[in-house]
Amino acid sequence: MEGNNKEALWESVLAELQLSLSGANFQTWFKGKTGLLSVEEGTIEIGCFSSYNKVWIEERYLGKIKEILDHLTGNSNTLTCKVAPSVLQTKRLKTLTPEDQTVPLFEGPVSEPLNEELESAGLNPNYSFSNFIVGQTNELAYAVAKAIVDEPSGRYNPLLIYGGVGVGKTHLLQAVAHTLILRRASLKLLYCSSETFTNDMVEAIQKRQTFSFRNRYRGVDVLLVDDIQFIAGRESTQEQFFHTFNELYVRGKQIVLSCDRKPEDLYNLETRLKNRFVGGMVAKIDPPNKELREAVLLAKSRALGLDIDFSLISSLAESLGPSIRELEGALMRLAAVSRLTKQKIDKNLVQTVIGLEKRNGNSASQILTSVASFFSVSEEELRGSGRNKNLVFPRQVAMYLMRQDTPLSYQKIAALMGGRDHTTVLYSVGKIEALVKNGGEPARLVQTLRAQI
Repeated sequence: MEGNNKEALWESVLAELQLSLSGANFQTWFKGKTGLLSVEEGTIEIGCFSSYNKVWIEERYLGKIKEILDHLTGNSNTLTCKVAPSVLQTKRLKTLTPEDQTVPLFEGPVSEPLNEELESAGLNPNYSFSNFIVGQTNELAYAVAKAIVDEPSGRYNPLLIYGGVGVGKTHLLQAVAHTLILRRASLKLLYCSSETFTNDMVEAIQKRQTFSFRNRYRGVDVLLVDDIQFIAGRESTQEQFFHTFNELYVRGKQIVLSCDRKPEDLYNLETRLKNRFVGGMVAKIDPPNKELREAVLLAKSRALGLDIDFSLISSLAESLGPSIRELEGALMRLAAVSRLTKQKIDKNLVQTVIGLEKRNGNSASQILTSVASFFSVSEEELRGSGRNKNLVFPRQVAMYLMRQDTPLSYQKIAALMGGRDHTTVLYSVGKIEALVKNGGEPARLVQTLRAQI
């Protein structure tokens, strides 16, 4: 089949797929990342931009694609997939105008000088749009972030992205900064955490360099601040950030923020700041669903050079999460053990390293009983909705221990704890983790209870 006919046939396939898939799935796996390489005597070869793109299509969409192609061609076709990034990129670039071609179609590894520029800006070179996996739970935040890259200080100013621990907020903020540095070198851009903002302010006051501090933060075209929730309760920091925000906004400069919850839930944050944070675009990132966790695990495993069967990927996605950081951590442990012991990554190694099935460990019911007894409350009260101070901390400890010492997912723990939302479990586990890390009386209580169990 001639090239034009192949392209027209694949465009028809994509049009059919777009009707049946979510926008996120279509953008992530098909648009600009697939094409027909050959159509000969009932055998059709589909080109895929990457190896994990190929595996995902083979495992989830090949049957649907065959159904569409069989209908369009009037034949029963045999389909194969092949990784062919260079062919696909060349074909797509031919259809672009010179103006379009000034923006990279596919973001590959950055050059060494750019790597240094990203690191000097406090950015992780790996946090780019090209390796941010999109799904229903993060589609809106992703789309708005991309829109800001195309038009800074446009419709979405300020942008606040919020969600729980490890769902990709930092990745998305840094992807915006990364791409703006790549495409718009003339922009003055500053990325920092709220902790860095606070520390810089304190140092400026101590050294009597407040003028330099104001110039640094208010003289930019784009300001991105991660974990803005940590300025809550800090009066001086809030005062400085309020004036910084106002000056940038009045001058039409882009502001992008991330937070671990809705601004109205930050009880120690001044009302005037809450109003400004929600005065623009607010986009929530929910914990990834199973399909997105599978996609993340598949992409990360390919990036690490791991050959993991898709059935095992699916099993891992079922048992791990919802934090993407936890998924990545589990894969890193698997990769390390596999390389050190020369073992293939299979079900047995996963059981050994990650422990997807309980082996001589504590059960959730044991933990609940022990926590209730230790704090002199009933199990029913721990599962209930009471918000008394004598219940909140024990309940959070119970969730923390269930997550640490059993293979239960956040969703399953939430169900056991009275049908709560799994984000409540995520928050509780994170809070107790921080207390344990900081030491003191709460850490001692948790350690004592753990020893007793």
